[in-house]
Amino acid sequence: MKKKHAGGRPPKPPGEKYKTPARQLGRVSDEDWAMLQKAAAASGEESFTAWALKILIRNAKRQLQK
Repeated sequence: MKKKHAGGRPPKPPGEKYKTPARQLGRVSDEDWAMLQKAAAASGEESFTAWALKILIRNAKRQLQK
């Protein structure tokens, strides 16, 4: 029995799939990621996640009030 052709474009090797690495906030450029990390460190929060979560919750509440 012949192997059935899947069709479409062949898959790319893992290194060529994405230009930016996967991070907590999705795919963010190295420059933007460094800026976010510096801002989180300067805020005095315990972790990047705690810093980001505080900002996200505040903005979510603001969006829901509109």
